Amino acid sequence: MLALVLGAALVFVPAHASTGSELDSAKARLDGAQAALEGVILEWQQTETDLAQARDAAAAARAEIDRLTHEIASTRRGLNDRVVAAYMSGGSFSMGVLLTADSMQDAADRLQYTQSVVQGDADLATQLAVDVEDRRRQEAVFSQQAAIAASKADELEGQRVELNAEIERLDALVADLRAELNASQEAQLGVGLAVVIRPGAIQTCPVAGANSFVDSFGWPRSDGRTHQGTDLIAPYGTPVVSVASGTARDASNSLGGNAVVVNHDNGDWTYYAHLSSFGTMGRVSAGTVIGKVGATGNTGVNHLHFEYHPNGGAAVNPYSMLLAVC
Repeated sequence: MLALVLGAALVFVPAHASTGSELDSAKARLDGAQAALEGVILEWQQTETDLAQARDAAAAARAEIDRLTHEIASTRRGLNDRVVAAYMSGGSFSMGVLLTADSMQDAADRLQYTQSVVQGDADLATQLAVDVEDRRRQEAVFSQQAAIAASKADELEGQRVELNAEIERLDALVADLRAELNASQEAQLGVGLAVVIRPGAIQTCPVAGANSFVDSFGWPRSDGRTHQGTDLIAPYGTPVVSVASGTARDASNSLGGNAVVVNHDNGDWTYYAHLSSFGTMGRVSAGTVIGKVGATGNTGVNHLHFEYHPNGGAAVNPYSMLLAVC
């Protein structure tokens, strides 16, 4: 998935046998580097998912602990109030109401009431025991999920370092191959940096340089969210371009960091997040540089988070469309 594409009307120059061998070797090296990078990306996306789920589970347990703590305090207050009432009545609800009854029927009614009071006390005590046990269990869940989240956060940091190293290695490999091969051979290998415009909703790759991505659309993220786009891993500073003509505007936020929205001429819109810097704003064409790859917002990995929203609606999975242009 190298966003290093060929011109639409490119004419290939026949290559000698040695050139063909060089090209085969170069492609094999690229394929190997690409496969290694995609493996790391899959691990990264899975760890992001595991971390989000652990954090959400810990937050849910914490909320339940708080609720049970409040309920336990309320139940204890209720039991204390019953004890005080019993003491003020002479220590026995039953004897007090029976001795002051005006008739047998009145005494029977009062006895039934006091029995319900005693049963109410027992119910409150039972509920208190249940709530205390539930809170203990939730505290165990919280501790477990918090430990998992901490472990996954450490794992994610290690993967971030590995990812950045892998993408730099892939970018360096492409640069080495470009230096080794002449223009016609570069064209056959497909490592030219020309931006190619194709028909369709996504007319060009949003990353104009070496990149790699996997299909992680819909995977869980923190706070109950799901991943609404595709993450294209690329070296820091790689140009990010609009995939269609339209109007670009700054859409920065805490999650996406430096971000851009392009409202397409046909009513679609696309979203580009985690940029290190901005490019052209306002009126843009397909292929116009609107920013550069970075790691701003809630990430530590240099990549472009890309979303596609047809007809101005909800995001749809752009993976297959990106495969066609990247």
